[in-house]
Amino acid sequence: MSAINQALSELARKKGGKIAAIEPVKVKPVKQKLILPWVVGSFGLSLAVGGWAISYQAPTSEVAPEAIIPVANDRVTSAILIASPTAKMSSQSGAIYRSEQNAPAIQEAIHDEKVIQVSSSVVAEPITQPVQLIAKVATKESANQADMVVEQVELTAGQLSDKAQQQAKKALDNNNLKEALDYYHEALKYTPQNEKVRQTLAALYYGKDEVRRAVDLLQKGISLDKESVVLRLSLAKLLMKQKQDAAALSALAAIPENATIEYLSLRGVLAQKANQEAMALSSYQQLVQLDPDSGRWWLGLAIQQERALDFDQAKNSYESALRGFGLSGQSQQFIRDRLALIDQLGEQNGAN
Repeated sequence: MSAINQALSELARKKGGKIAAIEPVKVKPVKQKLILPWVVGSFGLSLAVGGWAISYQAPTSEVAPEAIIPVANDRVTSAILIASPTAKMSSQSGAIYRSEQNAPAIQEAIHDEKVIQVSSSVVAEPITQPVQLIAKVATKESANQADMVVEQVELTAGQLSDKAQQQAKKALDNNNLKEALDYYHEALKYTPQNEKVRQTLAALYYGKDEVRRAVDLLQKGISLDKESVVLRLSLAKLLMKQKQDAAALSALAAIPENATIEYLSLRGVLAQKANQEAMALSSYQQLVQLDPDSGRWWLGLAIQQERALDFDQAKNSYESALRGFGLSGQSQQFIRDRLALIDQLGEQNGAN
């Protein structure tokens, strides 16, 4: 203080003014508990002065993203860096700037009364840059945000089979036969009585020239459902392609309750070729009941009746065939010849 008083006295003498001697100011010793606020205040003032001086030399820039201190909290929080006169030099590198854009964030943090003071490091050497002053405001996550819920849904056997079939079709589209076969087997495992899947799988094996495996698949399906018209027809047609008509007829030996015209007609034709008269007769008897307007079925029935030497019934069936539809001219001429022969046989029997 004496040095300052002497300097002021010297300045007054040079200007020629009169001034009373400046007495040294006596200051009472500061108590120990007030040392820290004075030190902090003095240091803060020096920093403010230094920052003001440098602000005229260095332009204001935005706060570097890496300078922000994240605060792990789901509520609105802030962090303010406060310089400490006793802190050591930090190892953090990079320029330090003062950002005016952080003022609203600081005010919001103070208004929320959630200010958190974080001790910062200062340089022990002379200050050449402004003090860093930043605030971090974390966005509060919405309480209404939907949580991800994992639900375990059990699929039915049918749904699992459908899914496997879709994968099998995709594999076929990509010409991946092995993968398609695997998926169809998986689908059949879930729904073993699925006729469509079993048919498709058998056809794929037949296309690979694995006839035995295709036949086994169809036979297994028939054993599971003896009334399956679809599987019996598929097996019969496959065996017919292999020139095994007798084996094909055995696949059609039974007549399911829901037997179709296709099923019965193929059964009748194969039975006639194999001279299985009873099977052929039963087939055409049901056919004329299902489709009485077809001349083909009446013709087949008439032939079987004639073979059984039942000429009266055969004659009626031949005549019904002529009244029906679907016969060629050759078949119609065949019917007329048979009717003439039956009439001739009847006259001979009457003469005897």
